[in-house]
Order: sequence, then C-alpha cells, then structure tokens
Amino acid sequence: MATFLDHFLTRREVFGLGRAAASGYFFLPLLQPREGRAAAKVTPRGTAKFCLFFMLDGGQSHVDGWDLKEGPWTPQNFDIKTIGPGIRWPMALYPKLAERLNNVTLIRSAAAWDAVHGRAQYYVQAAHPMNLALKKEIPPLGSVVAHELSKNRRAGDTFPPYVAINVLQSQAGLLSSGFLPASNSPFLVNTSTDLTAFSPDPESKKDLDRRWKLLLEFDGRLRTDSSLAAKAYRDYHDHYQGANKLMSDPRAGKIFTISAEDKKRYGNTTTGDACILARNLIDADAGTHFIFLQQNGWDHHSAIYEHKNFYQLSWDLDSALSALLDDLGRVKRADGKTLLDETLLFCLGEFGRTPGPINLLKGRDHYPAAYTVLTAGGGQKAGKIIGKTDETGAKVVAPEWQGRRPVYMEDIATTVYSAMGIDWTKTIHETPSGREFFYVEPVSATTAISNKEVAELFA
Repeated sequence: MATFLDHFLTRREVFGLGRAAASGYFFLPLLQPREGRAAAKVTPRGTAKFCLFFMLDGGQSHVDGWDLKEGPWTPQNFDIKTIGPGIRWPMALYPKLAERLNNVTLIRSAAAWDAVHGRAQYYVQAAHPMNLALKKEIPPLGSVVAHELSKNRRAGDTFPPYVAINVLQSQAGLLSSGFLPASNSPFLVNTSTDLTAFSPDPESKKDLDRRWKLLLEFDGRLRTDSSLAAKAYRDYHDHYQGANKLMSDPRAGKIFTISAEDKKRYGNTTTGDACILARNLIDADAGTHFIFLQQNGWDHHSAIYEHKNFYQLSWDLDSALSALLDDLGRVKRADGKTLLDETLLFCLGEFGRTPGPINLLKGRDHYPAAYTVLTAGGGQKAGKIIGKTDETGAKVVAPEWQGRRPVYMEDIATTVYSAMGIDWTKTIHETPSGREFFYVEPVSATTAISNKEVAELFA
C-alpha cells in the first residue's frame, strides 16, 4: 500500500502542509556541530567498508552507452550486439565491460534534479540542492562518511579518510568539509603529477622532519589555542599533521607507486592511474574509506561521435573500470572477503544527454529526466538491470525499485550511508546557520518528498 511519503508534491504543496524551509543566516565558520539525532528507526546494512564514487564529469550519454537506443543517428561502427535479455550493447565502445556485466548492476531508471553543470555536480557531491546561503556550510557525502567513521579510526590509520582523485575541472569545484571539522575535507590527488612526492626518499625525509619541527616551534601556540578565533590555525595544523603522517608512513611508497604493467592494463591514461591509486588505497586499508574519482570531458554538445570524444572516453573508462573490477574481485582478505565485497562502487554522470537524433552541432545536450548508473560491490547481488526507459531513452517508464519513481541522488546517498553502516535519518542541528542539517533531506529540490535506499541492489 502506498504511503504519504511515496507520493509527489510540489514544494508549494509541501510548504502548505506545514513544512517550512529554514532561512540561511550569515555563515559563521568558527562554530562546530555539537549534537546529532536520528529522526526514525532504521537499520543500516553495514555491508561495505569503503565507497568508491566514480564521477563522469559533463554527463555521459546514456542512449549511446549503457542504455543504448538505436536509430538513424547511431554510428555503424558501434558494433551493437545482443549480449543478454534486453541488453543491446555497443561492443566497440565497452567490450571489456560487456564481459563483466555479471559483476555490476545497471540502474537505468536514474534521473537528476538539475540540468546545469555547476548545480548538478554540486548535487552529486553533496546529495543536497545548491543553496547559495548555505553553500559553504553543507558538507559533501564523502565528508559525512569520514565524520561518521572517525570514531573507528585506528592508531595506524594515517591516510586521510576522504581522498579525491583528479577533481580538477568540475564547474562545482571540489567541495570542502562544510561545517564539519577540516579533518573531514577531501585530500586531493592529481595523477598527472609526480606521485613520488607523497613518499620521499630517506634524505628528503630528513629535510621534511627538520622543517616540520621548525614549523611547530614557530607557530606552536596558535596550533594549541583552544579559542574559537584560532580554529583556522587548528584546522591547518590538522591538515599539516595529516600530510606529515601520510608521508612518514612506510606504506605510502607502495600506495603511490603505479607499475608499468598496471598502467598498461588499466589503459595508460590518467583515469586508469586514478583507478590504480583507488585500488591501492582500498587494498592498504590505511584509513581511507571514501574515494571520489573523476573522469573529465563528457560534455559533448558537438561532435559527439568524433573518435577523440565519446569513443576515446568510453575506451578509457572501459579499460580502467574493467581492470579495477577484476583486481578488487581477485584480492582477498584474511576472512575470505574480496576487496569488491568490501567496496561499494558507483559510477555516474551528473545527468544524461538528450535522446533521439543528435543536434545541429552533431552533439547531445544536457538531459536530467533519465540516465544510467553503474554500481557494484559492497554486498550487492550483481548482474542485474534495474529500471527501464522508453524506446528513445527520454523517460523512465519502469522504475523497478521500491521508490516507484526515478532514482535520485538522495536515494543513492541513502544507499551509500546504509551500506557504510550509517544511519541516514540522522541530523545535526547545531550548525553555523542554525539550520538543521539532514544527512539526507526529507524534502527534495523539487517534487519527491521521500528518499529511499535502493534495496533491490542487495536482493
């Protein structure tokens, strides 16, 4: 039986029912959250130890890829084949993933709230709509995970809890920790640079230690000042101290080393290198639990079928993601679980691309009404397709999950929290603005008023 929360209402209707939106006050960066509570009794699954969030910056065309829709516009050299019930697949673009569909699930009933890059990319990171009054306050999903799991950090966990890789061209930028402590901010790594800087040789380490000692002597008082006015200095201290611990960890050399063999197997690209680094971080289990990885360049308003565009990005993604799935599925812990068993992986863009014929510039534009999400691991029962769009990929016609509507970012966030063992109904109401922060908003940006876990992934 449908409940009240299963229905759609406009924001005006929601407000008319007595739900008032809190106004944003002047942002006070020195305050800290002091209290949290859960709004309802839920039971998180706790099936994942790590979350790897793979962002396809710009918006992958679902109708040319993972929800392929054929038409006169479809290039002949896509080499389309039927590889399963209802699965028509562009073998020329994703040949390796075609062999690994039993290890993943495709959610073909996803939709976005926004069609503007900056706001939609913000939504993917934060799982909250962009509110300019609260933009600096809202923490991203990765920072909330880092905050929640901080109580479980071990003495040997020297690596940052939240690592971001190649988030360099996003219009939204890489979101900081918001009102949460700076220790929950993402640690940004660019795989196109020399990664050996993270693991200095013995002689360089001596210089580092000497400079670190001098720095502590120079501004030690500010680092230990407990006043609110000195919070910024304490945050910088946390960052510096974390970096120093990371660079002093003997595991850093192995984690930040990309072998020639791995580089070739993962596609010899920056995206492949990013996946290798993500694999190494998960394998090391050195304190990192949330990884946000970005592949740039999917915004194809023109010339989408030129080889340097959709083809090349698809090949790069196919090689990198396939090798990553293989390695995570092969390596086992002492308890017999694989790294893929421990890792919840999501791969998605901020929205889809316009369905049907390509535009006058021979490209596809922004399209929020439908797109496809690839997910794997973290206790899921893989090898499924959830949801169905119409014959052109323009509309979700069969959601095929308990929400009975498209899957939105709030639902994905709820699923991440659940798999990571986090109560997604929790709120923090001591915030700088005075506005209660919901881990997942009970009122969405537009019409849906109930977020849900995508439980069908685990069934």
